[in-house]
Amino acid sequence: MSTTVPGRRAGAPRLSAVHLAALAAGVLAGLLVWRIGLPDVHVWDTTLTALTVPTALTVGAGAGVVVIAVTSHRAWRVVDMTVAAVLAVAGGLFLWGMNAAWLPLTTPIGKVYPPLPALLNGVWILPGVLTGLIVRKPGAALFGETVAGAVEALTGGLWGFTSLYYGIVEGLGVELVFALLLYRRYGPVAAMAAGAGGGVALSVLDLTFYFTDYPAGQKLAYVLLSVLSCIVIAGLGGWALARALAATGALAPLSSGRAAQRV
Repeated sequence: MSTTVPGRRAGAPRLSAVHLAALAAGVLAGLLVWRIGLPDVHVWDTTLTALTVPTALTVGAGAGVVVIAVTSHRAWRVVDMTVAAVLAVAGGLFLWGMNAAWLPLTTPIGKVYPPLPALLNGVWILPGVLTGLIVRKPGAALFGETVAGAVEALTGGLWGFTSLYYGIVEGLGVELVFALLLYRRYGPVAAMAAGAGGGVALSVLDLTFYFTDYPAGQKLAYVLLSVLSCIVIAGLGGWALARALAATGALAPLSSGRAAQRV
């Protein structure tokens, strides 16, 4: 059984010289932002200086994503926007619900070994991966994760404004993977890779803001456990959920629904 779209080459997507140049420029610009830092100006409940790492990650991943997205020639339709909005808001409400369960779930296992709560981090990446898998348009994963983070913040989440910029950076981590695949792959492997991308972004932020005192071994363990969690929960979980939704016929107007019908 195959999900290959007729008329589309089955080989691995190849990035053009323009794509590679944009990715390189983004990395250099991100490193420059990180090295120079941002001014100590108060913004909401934090400062620009504290947002140096999220900004550097956003700049670094954003340049490549934007260029690949623009050159993909995959325009959004009204139905894509509608479905993406519904998924993103639902994802935000899901994350808001996770706020209430997070400390009761993670506190006991954190006493066993501090990085162990990272095994549940995949839940935070699920909205972005799921939206990307279902809508299949440039920017869908970033939109889904960012709006979900905004909804989480606006509904009184534990971390306030932090949820918004976490959503942006995590969404870019997921989006970058779909972009590197030129928005042509949405199977389980692509879903797991997208989850891993979000897991790396989440780990960098967490180790920057919350777990700076971890020794090197625990930091490495936190990253590995986070990525594993995001691969399983957000990647495979998101792919299974997208398949389940497609099986109901609710996604028939979208390419994700039509692809499921061909299998």
